[in-house]
Amino acid sequence: MRRGSKRERRESRFGRSGFTLLEVLVALALFFMAVTYFSMTYLNTLMAIEGTRLNQGLEQDMAAIRRQALLIADVEELEEGGDVVTGEHGLARWTVEYEPTQVADLFLVTLSVELDPVDEEKGVREATEQFYLTRPSWSEPTERDELRAATKERLLERQLNIKQ
Repeated sequence: MRRGSKRERRESRFGRSGFTLLEVLVALALFFMAVTYFSMTYLNTLMAIEGTRLNQGLEQDMAAIRRQALLIADVEELEEGGDVVTGEHGLARWTVEYEPTQVADLFLVTLSVELDPVDEEKGVREATEQFYLTRPSWSEPTERDELRAATKERLLERQLNIKQ
């Protein structure tokens, strides 16, 4: 009885160990693709965090400026604008424009802000916000009465249209 050839005996004694060159190259290519993908993902995450941090600073500064501007009750003083020192962007100059709406004591307010640059290379940065604000002290009494009468008429017309 023959036990097999020398080659078969050698493979059974030592086992067929190791990878071919092609298998090693494919594994390395997959590894480097994965490293590249995860590196790009990590860098994108860092950039998103930095962008969020910058936007948060601007949002906090705009909130502080808005609070400062809306504390002023006198319309003439409000229209003059003012300066505020912010936490993130240094000195900020603001102006407010407002216009009445079709609802009594409701105004469309536009807050415009010029932020001085902390870094001279960036230049002056501008930001604008629009929002609605109820401020009875800004309304003229005669205009308020006219708007309330017009609103009352519109509501009565709607009620009549709904009933019909």
